[in-house]
Amino acid sequence: MKVWSILAIIIVAAVIFIVEFPLLKKKKKDLWFFSLFLVIFTAISVLEAGEVPLPNPLDYIQSFYQLFLG
Repeated sequence: MKVWSILAIIIVAAVIFIVEFPLLKKKKKDLWFFSLFLVIFTAISVLEAGEVPLPNPLDYIQSFYQLFLG
């Protein structure tokens, strides 16, 4: 079941890129940022679908405030 979820995520990301690429082709800077974010969040989604334990950012925020609040 994990394989199908991962495959679906990759297909959706590819479709998003194919749809958005013609609109961003002339805007190189926007295309780079869009591509970078798409790759990063696709990778995170694939890891999440693969049930890889990922750190929770809220844990880091709570530990930071615990230093000041005791």
